[in-house]
Amino acid sequence: MQDSATPGTMLSAVYDALAGPGTRLWPVWLLLAVLIAYALYRRRRVEGSFLAWAFPRQVYFHASHLVDIKLFLVGRAMAMLGVFNSVVFSSAVALWVAGAFPAGGLGLAPPHPVLVALILLMVGDFAVYWVHRLHHETRALWPFHSLHHSAEVMTPVTVYRKHPVYDLISSFVRGILLGTLQGVFLGLFAGEVGYLMVLGVNAGYVLFNAAGSNLRHTHIWFSYGPLLERIFISPAQHQIHHSSAVEHHDCNYGEVLAIWDWMFGTLYVPEAEERLQFGLADAEGRPLPQRHGTLSAALMVPLRDFAEVLGAALRRNPAARAQDEAAPPERVTPAE
Repeated sequence: MQDSATPGTMLSAVYDALAGPGTRLWPVWLLLAVLIAYALYRRRRVEGSFLAWAFPRQVYFHASHLVDIKLFLVGRAMAMLGVFNSVVFSSAVALWVAGAFPAGGLGLAPPHPVLVALILLMVGDFAVYWVHRLHHETRALWPFHSLHHSAEVMTPVTVYRKHPVYDLISSFVRGILLGTLQGVFLGLFAGEVGYLMVLGVNAGYVLFNAAGSNLRHTHIWFSYGPLLERIFISPAQHQIHHSSAVEHHDCNYGEVLAIWDWMFGTLYVPEAEERLQFGLADAEGRPLPQRHGTLSAALMVPLRDFAEVLGAALRRNPAARAQDEAAPPERVTPAE
């Protein structure tokens, strides 16, 4: 009997974690992004070679990008260990929710797979929007997301420039919402829901990546136009989200859909191509020093910042404040 943990299966698992179909760095998604970039290059009649324009050395050899690569490897290693696996958690939630329905479900006719895909996309993106927004607007959570925004240059690897705590929170929230939806589907449509769920997830993911998702974290401007950008978040809109300019702060939180930003007043639709500078800035748009310049700093600085915020919050507790002879601290506002 063949051992399941053969070198081949281990290599396959490593490949799936690093560049498999479930990642942004799957060669097919990268190739599609390159093809879109080449079409933009030809349409704009850019001077110089395509490779120099699309893959400038000052970006791909920048210290910020090197940190991105290290964080990517750390994150992928943790993903292989199942640390960010929301599937198990969402399945548990789904079974709990489905238990509220009669045994065997209600036996209703299952919806069309396209409708399932749309519902899954909307629920998942709604979760991403609020997790993302709360990390910007809550001082205690901002340190874990500030790492992502500290990127001074962006490449497709920058999407993985995330602190493990951010990924844990995101996986937890998505697991609750998607698990609840799965449980409702199981209760309504019984056994046929499994096929529809898988088909719906895959359909939404394919469309998202085919639309140039890997250009979101690059210097290549790719806009969908003012009409579509009120429905979908374009690569250009996400680049604006990373901009250090004051007028670009706190906007375009959605990952796929722009409707949440439109609905809650955080949508920014560019009228034309804008020159952007990436990285952290203060409330007036002045660039802040790079505090995440190494792998250890990227992992530890957010934890230290969170501890400081937590300590300040505890000192504001009435019981603790009674023992504090210092004047009350100023009101805490979310960091930029």
